[in-house]
Amino acid sequence: MRVPFIATLALTWLSLAAAATVTVQPGDTLTRLAVRHGTTVNALIQANPSVRQGLLKAGARLTLPGAVGSWTVRRGDTLSTVAQRQGITLAALLSANRGLDPQAPLQVGQKLALPSTRSAARQPATPTVRAAAIRVTAVMPVQGRLTTPFLASHPSLDLAAPTGTPIRAARPGVVTESHFDSQSGWGWTVLVDHGDGMTTRYSHNSANLARVGTRVEAGQVIARVGSTGNSTGPHLDYRVTVQGTPVNPLSLY
Repeated sequence: MRVPFIATLALTWLSLAAAATVTVQPGDTLTRLAVRHGTTVNALIQANPSVRQGLLKAGARLTLPGAVGSWTVRRGDTLSTVAQRQGITLAALLSANRGLDPQAPLQVGQKLALPSTRSAARQPATPTVRAAAIRVTAVMPVQGRLTTPFLASHPSLDLAAPTGTPIRAARPGVVTESHFDSQSGWGWTVLVDHGDGMTTRYSHNSANLARVGTRVEAGQVIARVGSTGNSTGPHLDYRVTVQGTPVNPLSLY
């Protein structure tokens, strides 16, 4: 029996539209899940009509809005090439794959969740450092797991790593801040001025190893990962500004 083309197309679309899901953990609420996965409570409810705030059960699986399929990694794939091939931004791809280390090589056969083009279009535009303005070669401060990507509401990267993991200066510069910042909630924080309009900030440290006025080189250890200030676990909050404007740190790499 031959399956009509329209039916085949519909079945193919349904298989691609299998949305990403999340398992509810004890203590989870719709609000916490929405914040954790970069969506809204209303969007979660629309994607899960049987669920209402306060009625979540541990172990239940919820559909995450926006995910419409997956990509199986092929030989030679990188996050950038996958994003370009799918017509989405790198930030949107990372947002759909929370916990993915952007510096770790992809493995052949690995599955990546793909956001819908609609949700990808909603990703806030992230300023990039143009080579014509500043030419940079940067070191990733920590080899950690990306837990929060760069967003308009969170203009930095959160990179989870064990307490005590060395934090390295992304570029050469001079330390202009090295202190405990309770007002901003950063805890122990280090700010490096690179002298060309760019600064990088490293926060929630367990210890600062560089003093104000110290000249540091790219890759030099300046602090250690911690969970000080407003933090829920050991990680690095990595921020980059150019002429005072926050930019996505991933645009440097």
